[in-house]
Amino acid sequence: MINKLVVGSRASNLALTQTNYVIEELRKINPNIEFVVKKIKTKGDILLNKDLNKIIDKGFFVSEIQNELLDNSIDIAIHSLKDLPSEGNSNLDCITITEREDPMDVLVVKKNLKKKDLKDLKLIGTSSIRRQKQIQMIHKDLKIKSLRGNVETRIKKLDEGDYDGIILAAAGLKRLGLEQRITKYFNSNEITPAAGQGALAVEFRKNDKKTLSILKKIQDESTEICVKEERKFLKTVGGGCSSPDAVLCIFENNKVKIEGKIFDSNRKKYIAGSMIKDLGTHKDIGVKLAKQLKSKLSATTIKHIILTNEGDTSGFKSLVKKNINIYHYPLIEIQPVEFKINDIKTYDYIIFTSKNGVKNFFNKVKTYNNVKFICIGSKTEYMLNKYGYVSSFTSKRNYAEIMARELEKNKLINGKNILLIQGKIANENLKLELKKFCNVDRINVYNTNAKEDSNEKLKKLISTKSTFTVFTSPSAFDSFIKFYYPNKTKIISIGNTTTKHIESKGYDCMLTSQMQSYEGISASIIKHFQQV
Repeated sequence: MINKLVVGSRASNLALTQTNYVIEELRKINPNIEFVVKKIKTKGDILLNKDLNKIIDKGFFVSEIQNELLDNSIDIAIHSLKDLPSEGNSNLDCITITEREDPMDVLVVKKNLKKKDLKDLKLIGTSSIRRQKQIQMIHKDLKIKSLRGNVETRIKKLDEGDYDGIILAAAGLKRLGLEQRITKYFNSNEITPAAGQGALAVEFRKNDKKTLSILKKIQDESTEICVKEERKFLKTVGGGCSSPDAVLCIFENNKVKIEGKIFDSNRKKYIAGSMIKDLGTHKDIGVKLAKQLKSKLSATTIKHIILTNEGDTSGFKSLVKKNINIYHYPLIEIQPVEFKINDIKTYDYIIFTSKNGVKNFFNKVKTYNNVKFICIGSKTEYMLNKYGYVSSFTSKRNYAEIMARELEKNKLINGKNILLIQGKIANENLKLELKKFCNVDRINVYNTNAKEDSNEKLKKLISTKSTFTVFTSPSAFDSFIKFYYPNKTKIISIGNTTTKHIESKGYDCMLTSQMQSYEGISASIIKHFQQV
């Protein structure tokens, strides 16, 4: 049983306020434990004349405290999480405790200043290169002057007239009871916060299970989920507490959303992006977004696109207009398979999920009564029209659950008898979703086979700079990795199913189209490079 805990903290008013807050929360649960606060000065507290953007040491605000932990001079250390290096210390462990305070950045203007908008100010104070670079993206002509010191010192310098306004973290002001000084809250599009901003963390010696069991009682799970991914993002991009890289993760309605910004090596431009995952599938979303943005940053131009689908290139006309070279190297072949339908008259609707399904179905089936048709995708509908038939409904998305919800909502096939036409390798997801509100039979009318040879021209093209390879199915990627090296090209995927398959093989997708069509892929590519 633990009777006493020596708590390490920086000596600033904010640090001590945070430390005392955590101690009081622990006291509520553990009233018999004696807490002793030890104030520790770090290099960050001493070297106040040094700009943060010139500091290489990632442990600038925590190293001295961590050393005391390792020397057993203290039992736990309480930090602002954003001060902790993302790679951590191998001999120490850390958990996030209590609910996260407001993570956003705010503008504070000097007292009695009538101008409250950032664009109307002349001189802004901030020590953060992250804040500086993002502000300059909003107002390029705004002058920025370095500002160091604790929160109270910074506000004093502001009110003395050294600055028109300063940028601070909302969390610090709120914890110090200075919320009334906040002039404006920046949204994440304007200024994305630092990883872990607003969160408090307790660091302790690894394998100290007794201390961990106490700290766990005040741990906030939603905060932990978010800051873990933020720190993974920062670690993957190679940033630290004084880097310009920024990230914010939010957990809401069982969804984990992360948005981030990374800067190029010259710190002249940034790349922004976001991801959303369902809780339970969100693991390493921070890593995935970081890799995506790094890939985006390294690929500021696109000159060549390799298409691996078995169809034509007509859906990529918008890319051709952008002077992008399109190369068609099909990696799969469609092979018709024998199938039998007992009595087509029993079905109210036939659902086609691909143009190959339409083609191979009508090449075998010549007559049927008054059966109606449903298609997934414009290419499927186009092929149906070529055979002289009209689709009663066409879904633009091929995600099983989304399409099923669309059909259920419009009540077109509720309680009806449905024949689902698919390829042999298609999974059961769509059939299972449809069976929730109608009667479904499924038949396979074709098989997808991988090509069993390599192409020397394709090998050479893959290694060409500014070349991207588009995969429209898991089978196309499986064929590709038999003969070629995915790491030599940047990967674009038609949708989440293909992306998940590619990731399961250990590779990353630079871009995933949100519309499952060739036109959708083209639009996603154009939008992607416009952002760069």
